[in-house]
Amino acid sequence: MPRGPAALVFFLLLASAVPAADVRVDIDWPAFLARHDLVWTRTPRAWGEGAFTGNGLIGTNTFLTADGRYLRWHVGRSDVTLTGRSANPGADPVLTNRIPVGDLVMVAPARGLRMRLDLWNAELTGEYDGGAAPVRFRSFTATTPNVHVIELEGVADGRGLRFNWEPALALDPRLVHDHQPLEDADRSPNPSRGADGAVTVSVQPLHDGGEHATAWITRDSGGGRRVLILSVGYARGTPGAARAEAVAAVTRADEAGLDRLVADHRAWWHAYWPQSFVSLGHTRLESFYWIQMYKLASATRADRPAIDLMGPWYDHTPWPRIWWNLNLQLSYWPVLGANRLELGESLLRMIDTCAPMLAQNAAEIGADASGVGRTSSYDCRSAVNRELCNLPWALHNYWLHYRHTMDDAMLRRLLPLLRRSMSLYLRLLAKGDDGTLHLPRGMSPEYDNRSDHTDTAIDIALLRWGLATILDSNRRLGEKDPRDAEWRRTLSQLAPHPADAKGLRISADTAYETSHRHYSHLFAIFPLYLLRWDQPSDRDLIARSFDHWTSLPERFRGYSWTGAASIAASIGRPDDAVKYLVRLLEAPEFPILPNTLYKESGPVIETPLSGASALHDLLLQSWGGTLRVFPGVSAAWTDVVFHRLRAQGAFLVSAARRGGQTRFVRIESLAGEPCRVIAGLGSFRAEPRVPMKRLAGGVVELALKRGQSVVLVPDGAADLTVTPVAPEGKTNSFGLP
Repeated sequence: MPRGPAALVFFLLLASAVPAADVRVDIDWPAFLARHDLVWTRTPRAWGEGAFTGNGLIGTNTFLTADGRYLRWHVGRSDVTLTGRSANPGADPVLTNRIPVGDLVMVAPARGLRMRLDLWNAELTGEYDGGAAPVRFRSFTATTPNVHVIELEGVADGRGLRFNWEPALALDPRLVHDHQPLEDADRSPNPSRGADGAVTVSVQPLHDGGEHATAWITRDSGGGRRVLILSVGYARGTPGAARAEAVAAVTRADEAGLDRLVADHRAWWHAYWPQSFVSLGHTRLESFYWIQMYKLASATRADRPAIDLMGPWYDHTPWPRIWWNLNLQLSYWPVLGANRLELGESLLRMIDTCAPMLAQNAAEIGADASGVGRTSSYDCRSAVNRELCNLPWALHNYWLHYRHTMDDAMLRRLLPLLRRSMSLYLRLLAKGDDGTLHLPRGMSPEYDNRSDHTDTAIDIALLRWGLATILDSNRRLGEKDPRDAEWRRTLSQLAPHPADAKGLRISADTAYETSHRHYSHLFAIFPLYLLRWDQPSDRDLIARSFDHWTSLPERFRGYSWTGAASIAASIGRPDDAVKYLVRLLEAPEFPILPNTLYKESGPVIETPLSGASALHDLLLQSWGGTLRVFPGVSAAWTDVVFHRLRAQGAFLVSAARRGGQTRFVRIESLAGEPCRVIAGLGSFRAEPRVPMKRLAGGVVELALKRGQSVVLVPDGAADLTVTPVAPEGKTNSFGLP
């Protein structure tokens, strides 16, 4: 089966071969995305204002130098790391941290700059007034090979315009952020500069035995045109390997030529965009969503590193690693609903590769256990501490990926890891006087955790979910699990979700009394859906818990509001769902930055990405084995359309709402799983006719075979067109317009 860019084209062609019933897709993709392009008519002067590009490994962010004089491409590579020194020896582990690479600076005084980030082509174009006449430029991070390309037009001979490479300091960013005094062992050797034929190379040796190298070549194309091709190599333990990697990429790109680079790059992106479609009358939110789709594909690919807190766009940060207690998981949620699952494979691949290290992290707890601490590098090395929830939550992401594909081979890879992550909990459980099993150790991420909690809500929820999922997976795969009886017994004897009169507690011994931005005590409600709104017996506890949480918003951050939007959409509060999601764009305390990047002391990429996931939850949900169409769309959103959003059970769903009424729902089954749907159509018919059963609560059960699709349309005239909603308000609202 093809992978990488070829897989995108393969699966797109495969999907288009499925009969589309009567739905007609009418999307002018270049024109539609153009209304969401980021536009700069003012000059970007900071990381959060710049124009970012990437190919899942290297990336650039284009804005002025610190002195405001020149235009720079701030170059990054996701896996360039350096072994740090603990600021608290003996207490904190020594970890491997991301470090900056450097800046490519166009030396010509900036007198004016206009730019546009063309989403359809994933290219930055602009006009730079830095000399006798403006210079036009085009800039993109190529899909393959691993290079960044800058094309200049209007560069007349003798104008003196040139590029400088400015290497970044190779220092542990945590020491810099914490203002720790530097020791000799913290310093890396100075970078060296040389040439490999026509290719210029800057090599930065690192004090831990690694090195990164930046290579570039400049070609004059005649007629005042100039092309620069740049790449970044990185390696550990093999001197010269980073240099060789960078030079080889530049040489390969130079030999291919600009036209070939552009054609291959555009082919990948033009196949990527139509995998799904979303349009709504809230134009600013629509633009924000599509920029997140661009950001995802720029930040990771199936064969590239997992997304940390920055992606390829480095900036000063106290968090130069992967954070496992929320950030990693939220970053990957949007790939599921958006039907862009290939991007999520970078997370699965990291977890699979790290299986031996995940076991080592938990060796002190049990030989059959696996886990990970709060933060690690890409090697996942981080001993389990009081925060037990990290690996189980990451494996819930893995399980969601499986549920959106129903690929049993994926489930077979997940199941051994899930068993080991649950074994970690089982080694810590103790039977209480009440006859139930309690967890005497744990913490709720970023709540008041000065001491261990008993029966922490997030851990009890994850343990309950994990045990049930192991049992369900054993049945599905026909696994003869020797521990089957142990899983069942533990599940039946496990302590209940800790709760009081106000709702779910942080733990059995800690009430929810101060603002909790992580919403981890609500895990049984979201994202695990163990407590479900479609179960009348759960509704009171869900409502009390949610209302109490949102009544204390003092410490909320952007992802708190996106989580609130998803929960509100699942409990029949669409007006609140929309309000909370829009709050993400309008929050004054920690605002979405002009280019949709985001900071809390340092870059945290998960918050804007979780906004895209929350929008999916407003449009389509699939927990509990039932598809729910437009569950979080308020009456104010009269016109909304989505196409080929993916749901659990491996369904592709399309729907349109016009004039406040749902006009059709189309469902395509990719795996032949049971299909239940709440379509919100009132009286409707199915085209073509399929076996259909009406159940309680407005649920309809459809008998769909693998590869079969059906369109549900209300009685009377139907509008079966997928086409963009007309903009309401201004377009191109991001960048610096």
